[in-house]
Amino acid sequence: MRILLSAALLSLCALPAAAAAPVMQPGLYDISLQMVMKGMPIQMPVMTFRHCITAQDVADGKAYASSQNSKDCTISNLKQGRNAVSYDFSCAVEGGRRMSGHSSGTFNATGYDIMMNGRFEPAMEGLTEFNQKMGARRLGACK
Repeated sequence: MRILLSAALLSLCALPAAAAAPVMQPGLYDISLQMVMKGMPIQMPVMTFRHCITAQDVADGKAYASSQNSKDCTISNLKQGRNAVSYDFSCAVEGGRRMSGHSSGTFNATGYDIMMNGRFEPAMEGLTEFNQKMGARRLGACK
């Protein structure tokens, strides 16, 4: 009886861990980006690309900052909850500029939807602030 009771208590203790935040699965993702820049009369078209996200990318937050050149980005203040994520970012961009800001959104095991709000430092062709919608959907294993 004690063994049965101990096993039941042990399984109850494991429930919060099982019900914890879903972990984004590594794999090949279809990623879409749409930049929305204040003061620009014509908005940028949606860009899409495929990117292989590793388990390490998920652990250090780089999965949420995926771009074709995300190797020049740093992520800080990463917070991942049940299905919410937020972080600060800073990325090197062409011309010796940086873009930095804050991102927040939702995620699940097979994708995410995130809004990035940031600034170009120094301004890029007179534009200082931007918003970017980013979405990702898992396609399967990396090839």
